[in-house]
Amino acid sequence: MTDSTVTTEATAKNFASAVIEKSRETLVLVDFWADWCAPCRMLMPVLAALATEYSGKIQLVKVNTDKEPQLATEYGVRSLPTVKFFKAGQVVDEFMGVLPEQAVREYIERNLDRPADHQIRAAVELSGTGQHDEAIKLLAAALVEDPKYDKTRLALAEEQIEVGSLADARQTLNEVSNQVRFDAPFKSLIARLELAEIANSDVDRATLEKRISSNPDDLASREQLGAICFAAGENDAAMEQWLEIVRRGQGDIKDNGRENLIRSFEVLGSQDQDVTRYRRLLAQALN
Repeated sequence: MTDSTVTTEATAKNFASAVIEKSRETLVLVDFWADWCAPCRMLMPVLAALATEYSGKIQLVKVNTDKEPQLATEYGVRSLPTVKFFKAGQVVDEFMGVLPEQAVREYIERNLDRPADHQIRAAVELSGTGQHDEAIKLLAAALVEDPKYDKTRLALAEEQIEVGSLADARQTLNEVSNQVRFDAPFKSLIARLELAEIANSDVDRATLEKRISSNPDDLASREQLGAICFAAGENDAAMEQWLEIVRRGQGDIKDNGRENLIRSFEVLGSQDQDVTRYRRLLAQALN
């Protein structure tokens, strides 16, 4: 075992204090391991060395999954070793298996607090009170100071989508590094942007509804109406329009309905009840 100031053991009894509460002060790496796991023993010295190097900036916590199986189950650990990164009480990143020191270092670096994090939090507060233009200015300034920080870029794109600056949001997301393009926050923003682009038209909702009423097979109008409903927070109504496109359509327009449903799933997340329902209905419509 290494220096206890940078490495601690966690159990079900002290996990809340050793990990959840501690992560409100500093970045916490939780190493889920077991005695019988040879790759775990290979990773341990790498984590220990980095914990010492980053002393004061990170805390390394070890969880023996043989002794604490409930923690492994609670946090969805499927293979060993698994390292999860906690910040502000939440899991913000993870990796599985043995990685070289440089790769682990990159995970740490991208999750450490940077000066821009304070500006991002301030922008969130501004946005919460409707001051979106001020939030955008703050995030743009933060990006100038730290242009390689993808978290700032994602926050900026979210605000740009919120105010309808879709071309700016597209440009912002185009400049995100390849490293985060497969992460859920990026995929969710891209999906939200694409749906907003579909909704962005001179044709108003009432006109689209009238077109569909007179011609239920006007699938292009259904696609756009769905996007407008989704932008208004009417998720069920939006997904119903896109599902109807899948049921009625052929070729490209049918694919559009399916893709828009998948985009909405990305935005809302797998735990959303509408997502669960429409994922099942989509499977039925495609079979």
